[in-house]
Amino acid sequence: MISYIILAAAVSSSAADTRSWLTITGDVGNSSVNTIQVNPAPVEARGQFKTLQVRVSRSVQRTSWDGVPYRSYESTVVFDCSQRTARYERIDYYAQPFWAGKPSRSANYIKGEPRLMQFRDVEPNPNVRIIAAACAPSIGAVNP
Repeated sequence: MISYIILAAAVSSSAADTRSWLTITGDVGNSSVNTIQVNPAPVEARGQFKTLQVRVSRSVQRTSWDGVPYRSYESTVVFDCSQRTARYERIDYYAQPFWAGKPSRSANYIKGEPRLMQFRDVEPNPNVRIIAAACAPSIGAVNP
């Protein structure tokens, strides 16, 4: 009986994780296209700053600005809504598309030169649209 409960919880958790990601562009069933997803549930919100999870699967292998080869990545992004910018705080790089397997490398960008969210070579580029959506007032939010 306990194993059935654990299995049901695992299936529910897995299904919930899949549903929580919004596909902004691309197709999670096709690894030959660039796919960008956002988890709309904020990790944190402080004043003009909002932190969300963004994940990207590229159509071909790419190399990060730090020389890391990758095919996909999951990231924590800090949106500065007053400046209308977004920067990576943390990135987990994967060698395979769609975040398969274990990360091949992880990087923290809390200190040092900011790594701006840009989605190079993605057309149409959803960068401005994602920032606008992340910084839009929440439905039901109370303004002080």
